[in-house]
Order: sequence, then structure tokens, then C-alpha cells
Amino acid sequence: MVSLPFFKKTKSKVFIVLYSQTRKRFHMREIERLTGEHINAVREALLSFVKAKLITSETVGKKRFFQANKDGVFYDELLRIVAKKVSLGHRIIEDRARLGKVKYAFLTDSYYRQNQGTTDEIDLFLVGTISLKEVSKITAEESDLLGREINFSVMDSDEFAFRKKNKDPFLASILQKDRVMLIGQNPTESVPPRTVQP
Repeated sequence: MVSLPFFKKTKSKVFIVLYSQTRKRFHMREIERLTGEHINAVREALLSFVKAKLITSETVGKKRFFQANKDGVFYDELLRIVAKKVSLGHRIIEDRARLGKVKYAFLTDSYYRQNQGTTDEIDLFLVGTISLKEVSKITAEESDLLGREINFSVMDSDEFAFRKKNKDPFLASILQKDRVMLIGQNPTESVPPRTVQP
């Protein structure tokens, strides 16, 4: 499992489990199994996150469940960081050479906020000379882990420039979304987004 630089080993693993699937509640034993860490270390990490209000806890019957705190002050920022450092974001960055000549690659808020919205919402957008086979392989694998389909869109540089120049509605709708840049800088200056680069 990929680690986060601002947490030690066990805390990093526990945090990634909870913030990779924010819609799900986890029992402590389930987190222990997923992280492979000792139950006492998992418990200590969970309690520290609850105290810091990064996660919430709820007791149902005799079981206590934990979940990412969607009302937390840093919730959106933490989602963006996890999206880039873990899972799909990490795969795109690590496999950049296999994907072709990537000019831009970013995740939209539909992905990192784990929306369950309409099937035409774009999660991943890439510009350049891209191998569709490699992108399809990566997104299919991550879709299985996430439990929902990951929608992506690919454009070569000429098509991107043409659509941008002509204010194409489809492209504009993507560029106006909040996003997390994985490769490249701001892909447009004419449609300013709220871009975060953790």
C-alpha cells in the first residue's frame, strides 16, 4: 500500500482505507484485515483520527464503526491528496511512460469526491498522444477496486487546442470542474478552475 508522507506507517494505512472509500463505514477488525497492522496499532490510529475530527465513529449494537468525516475542515483537501497519492492518481503518475506522451492529466471532482452521479460524468481527463489500451487497462482495474465505473476522456493536443479555441461546451464543462492535476500544469487560462496540486 502507498504511504502518505505526513503520517507514520500504520496511521497512513488506516487513513487511506477510510479516505479511499468515504461512503463506507468500517469496523475496526475490517480495517485491521485491510491494513495488515496489529489491532492495537489500528485502534490507536483510529482514536487519534477521531480526536482530530478527521473521522467519525458510531456504535451499532456491540460494534463500533468508523468513517471519513465529511464535515471536517480539511475534508476536501485530504480527498485531493489521497486521490493523487493513492489508487488511480498514483497509477497514472507511475505509469506515465506507458501511457504515451501525456501533456495533461487530471482527476475531476467527480472522482475524488466519489460521486455516484450520471454515467457521463468524467473522472479522468488526458491530453496528448495517449495509449487508449493502457488507459483502459488502468481504469478497469481501478474500477474493480472502487466498485463503480471510471469514466475517462482522451484528446490529442490538436483536438484539445481546437475545442478550447472554439469554446466547445463539452471541454468547457470538464475544465470548469474542480480538479487535481497529475501531469502538466494548468491546461487553460481562459477557463479558470479551482486547481489544487497537493
